[in-house]
Amino acid sequence: MKILVADDDKDQRELYAELLSQNGYQVVEAVDGLDALEKSLQKPPDLVFTGIIMPRMDGFELIRNLRNNVATAVIPVIMFSHLGREEDKQKASKLLNVHFAVKGYDSPSEILEKVKDLLQHKPSNLELKPEDDERQPRAML
Repeated sequence: MKILVADDDKDQRELYAELLSQNGYQVVEAVDGLDALEKSLQKPPDLVFTGIIMPRMDGFELIRNLRNNVATAVIPVIMFSHLGREEDKQKASKLLNVHFAVKGYDSPSEILEKVKDLLQHKPSNLELKPEDDERQPRAML
């Protein structure tokens, strides 16, 4: 399973990348949201693990762009923040298949459990119709 880790904070990005790779995941790193989007469109990952505040494109804009592309529309996302602001949590909860983690609050084992759960329950064979709400997937017939 391939996980894309995006954050402009090199130390945080490498910390999460190491945690995930030590637990058997293939990890691709991105230095910001735009880099993450470009890498996701080239070779879609199984999960995106992204920070919120980044240069060139923040985590929310990254998710909007992923959701607007058929190849990446249903990729599960974990957003992480060191601030843990309630407004960010609520904003993330309104997006399809997005979960929230707080740096320094969620333990490595909790993060790995979220990753495992999201990958096990990853939507498959879904399509988004243009006239549908972009957050609502439909099963293909």
